[in-house]
Amino acid sequence: MNFSDSIPQSSGIVEYSPNGNLVAIAKAFEVKVFETANLRPLHTFSFADLVSHLEWSPDCNLILVGIAKRGMAFVKSVHDPEWNCKIDEGMAGLAYCRWAPTSRHVISVSDFKLRMTVWSLADKSV
Repeated sequence: MNFSDSIPQSSGIVEYSPNGNLVAIAKAFEVKVFETANLRPLHTFSFADLVSHLEWSPDCNLILVGIAKRGMAFVKSVHDPEWNCKIDEGMAGLAYCRWAPTSRHVISVSDFKLRMTVWSLADKSV
């Protein structure tokens, strides 16, 4: 039996991809993506503030990262690290964000649940 090196994780968010092949670990200002078979690191994404939400898209190709303190959400691609999306809720704030079942739409809800927005990654419409 072979064991990988341990990954220190005392606080933060750990999310497995829906197919179980990848795991994303958010700790403070960064998100690291690993293969689950051997815990080989694939990507490290850094952010300007504390990561408050982490969620895989249903097709396992994208990661949704919420930064509630700044009212922003980011979408990062596992297959193309240069591709990204930034969603800025501005003064309305960000209570939470979720994937729509299509994997190409993000649903965000503002602070105090005053506004819900559906963002399309396919055609950049709101």
